[in-house]
Amino acid sequence: MLFRCLVLFLSFSLALAQEGDAALHYDVIVVGSEPEGVAAAVAAAESGAATLLITEDAIIGGLFVLGAMNSLDLRTKPFNLQQGLFERWWQAVGRGHSFDVVRAEAVFVQMLRDAGVLVRTGAPALTPIMEGNAVTGVSVGDGSTTASGIITAPHIIDATSEMDFATAAGAPYSFGFSALGHPERMADTLVFRINGINWGALKAGIEARGKGYASVDDFVAWGHFGGHPAAYQALEEGIRLRGLNLGRQEDGSALVNALLIYGIDPFDPESVADGKARAEREAPRIIEYLKQDLPGFENARFGGVAQQLYIRETRHLQAQCTLTADDVLDNRVSPYDVAAGGYPLDVQTLTPNDSGYVFGAPEIYGVQLCVNVPAGLENLWVVGKAAGYDAIAASSARVVPFGMALAEAVGVAAAQGVRIGQSPSQLIKDLNTVQTVRQTLLARGAYLPEFVSREPVGPHTHPSYGDYRLMLSRGLAVGGYNNDPDLDKPMVAISYVYLLSNVGQRFHATKELKQSLTERFPRNDAPLSSEAALNITHEAACALGVCLYNSWDALKSVGLVPRDFYPSDTLTRGEMYTLAAGIARLETVSSRP
Repeated sequence: MLFRCLVLFLSFSLALAQEGDAALHYDVIVVGSEPEGVAAAVAAAESGAATLLITEDAIIGGLFVLGAMNSLDLRTKPFNLQQGLFERWWQAVGRGHSFDVVRAEAVFVQMLRDAGVLVRTGAPALTPIMEGNAVTGVSVGDGSTTASGIITAPHIIDATSEMDFATAAGAPYSFGFSALGHPERMADTLVFRINGINWGALKAGIEARGKGYASVDDFVAWGHFGGHPAAYQALEEGIRLRGLNLGRQEDGSALVNALLIYGIDPFDPESVADGKARAEREAPRIIEYLKQDLPGFENARFGGVAQQLYIRETRHLQAQCTLTADDVLDNRVSPYDVAAGGYPLDVQTLTPNDSGYVFGAPEIYGVQLCVNVPAGLENLWVVGKAAGYDAIAASSARVVPFGMALAEAVGVAAAQGVRIGQSPSQLIKDLNTVQTVRQTLLARGAYLPEFVSREPVGPHTHPSYGDYRLMLSRGLAVGGYNNDPDLDKPMVAISYVYLLSNVGQRFHATKELKQSLTERFPRNDAPLSSEAALNITHEAACALGVCLYNSWDALKSVGLVPRDFYPSDTLTRGEMYTLAAGIARLETVSSRP
């Protein structure tokens, strides 16, 4: 069952050139219709570029419309960091924490029309036209119909949800957390609709139970709801329910972002269809379960599902530069940034056995245009969640408001590049051009972060802070929303065994360390004493090829342990990270003469 969306096929006539005829030519082509693509296209057109947005989708809006993901991940304190075009769109849809999907589509369409963007929806297969390593245009269809043809432009922006167009052009990428030595990616979601909720009763019930239960206003409700949703036991395989995000629609229904799906191959249409079908079968059962405890749900009933899944994570572009977790947590800002972020490093669940990870929460960070330019390709930009962010940084930068702010900058830059005859790779290296883009963005109402020195988040003066951050860079330590990794907490031995087992896989690409340690040190909850820490560290080093005398002095002599390291009777988490960092760096240590 599908939502009834406002389907607005834009009726602009686009007679594509046939092979042998002169190709249609634009200044900027945007491929895809995700919200970030709309922002890029509008910004390019408003900056004077003849702009085409072309998409295989039947309607405009991508995740926000086809995926019906109507809960906004925002950083609004001390103020909204994503202004400019996002703020313009947000105002038009009500400026709440959720929005009406039909209205969202209509606003996207109106913005494109007002900017003079030529739009074609429902296009046949879109593939890149290549001349060497340069993307020179878009091939539409296979030539078998009048809808087929060729379109060219000096600047092409991939705004597909998974950077499919750039991938077809040969853009390099990593997948999920694989670049961090972890073969997982964030779970997917199917948004479903609930009719019949008494929102007044829901709001009153939540307010009566307090903020520890959930939060609510006239348009959105979110929270753990006393743990009732997360306790749900699904009948379908690979389905799980988390805390709820309920976004109220103008027709009185509510959209639910909470249903997690595991085991999908996002590039296999049959696997995607199977995952969606499993989730759709489960959704009515979930509603019946929620009726047992949630206020205002007495007459709740199933109202359908989104047209597409919310695929949270697939490809991460290998770009001319990369936004890293260190950039985010160090609150790094440069005089060449074109957008500002501040959303927490919030990784949704990776497997059915974890509850997700909050690695930290920045004050503010900046991002440069080079994250949008693929390494080794010319004339191409990539916008959206697949841009050049490492897997942990992407858990902040993937949110659409940030993506729209950065995409607006890309649209402005593309128009400027056309005007002065610079390709994307040339433009990002011309600091004068980047400053022109920044000034244009400011004139458009965008917010750019102030270039001042800021301290890193968390206990950055702690002696183990650097080692904690090294572990975090591979997903092996978290700071939470309050950036407190609790570095002085006493640890148990098995925690160190598990940490080093993961260090083996994520830093040294081996599972043998895990096998060696778990066999040598079976599970127990004894404190991590100095003797236990020494034995475990010695065993790990030897398993990785550096066998030494089993003493602290021997480990210190080769740099595995700092010379000023004197372990506590029971080691703290910070001391554990320091020892683990030595094992993580072992390859460099063992290669010394």
